[in-house]
Amino acid sequence: MPALRSYRVFISHCWEYNRDYHRLVEFLSEAPLFHWQNHSVPEGNALREDKKLEYRLRKRVGESDILLVVVGMEVPRRHWVRWELKWARIRGTPVVGVRPRGMVSVPKAISRIAKDVVGWRRESILRAIRKHALDRP
Repeated sequence: MPALRSYRVFISHCWEYNRDYHRLVEFLSEAPLFHWQNHSVPEGNALREDKKLEYRLRKRVGESDILLVVVGMEVPRRHWVRWELKWARIRGTPVVGVRPRGMVSVPKAISRIAKDVVGWRRESILRAIRKHALDRP
């Protein structure tokens, strides 16, 4: 049996709205036959908004195979989420939107650059990651 691939995933989110982030991490961590590395900013180590923030985010997003963003109407108002989406586009890192249950609309900031927008189902999320993630060494 071939070795399973490990995906480097950056999850763009706001700490003020972290419940969906934690649920998404749990979905990925508990998925059978799916290996991943979380390149997101850990809550306990949240990056301070200082001169090095942009550099550290560039590095994290740039080393990721895919960027997931929890779709929410607040995304267009969140400076760093918008910045992460822009940097992913510049770097060629694929973006996949994950729509929480009940969310119908998708902000243009996401729909313009997302390779896919999927519902809040583990299999849909995993399928999108496997389909769109970069194949880096």
